[in-house]
Order: sequence, then structure tokens, then C-alpha cells
Amino acid sequence: MTYLTGIVTVIHNASQVDFDNFVYSGVYCNVVEPLPGFRINGTDVVMVAGETLEILVEGPPATTLTYGTGDLLFVGNPMPAQTEYRTGLISGDSSNEVYQFVNIKNGNPTQSTG
Repeated sequence: MTYLTGIVTVIHNASQVDFDNFVYSGVYCNVVEPLPGFRINGTDVVMVAGETLEILVEGPPATTLTYGTGDLLFVGNPMPAQTEYRTGLISGDSSNEVYQFVNIKNGNPTQSTG
């Protein structure tokens, strides 16, 4: 939930990036000179040393990972264990209905009490 809280718990270089198990919300440039030709989310970007591009990063081929090992650092968090929740009416009859929703602040399911 980096995009909501601003907190990151992992920093991966190009050889460690794992889009199946992590969500990356920023790219940090770790080189001295500006680097042209990086492709992030399908757009060519010129990165400057010490700057972070805050963006939810898409995996290849939209983002090219063939940089030097430490040129770019991808920051983010482990992917949530469960990414889909059944929402809407989940049980009940005409007098006692139970609905499930997803809390947009923390991403967890919550149920109404009927």
C-alpha cells in the first residue's frame, strides 16, 4: 500500500526486481550522470542522480530492466497475500442481509451487520 502510506520496505536493484511478489512505487536513480533511455511504464525517461520517480512501476516489457545492476533502485513493498475480495451481498434473506466491502484506506475486507 505504498501509494497510500508513502512507506517502502524493500529496495531492489535491476537483478533483484520481482514483479510477481512485489509492488514497486518508485524508481531511484543511483548514478552520477543523467542516464537517457530508461523505459519505465512504456515511456523513455531521463533519470538524474539522487532523484526518485514516484510511480507504480509496471513489469516488462513496459519497463526495461537491462540497466547496470545498481543504476536504478526500485522501491516498494511485498505484494499483498490476497488481492481479490468478493464484494457485495454475500448472505442473508429479506430481513437480514450481509454485505462485504473493501476498505479503501487499508485494502482489507469489511462486512456490514444486517
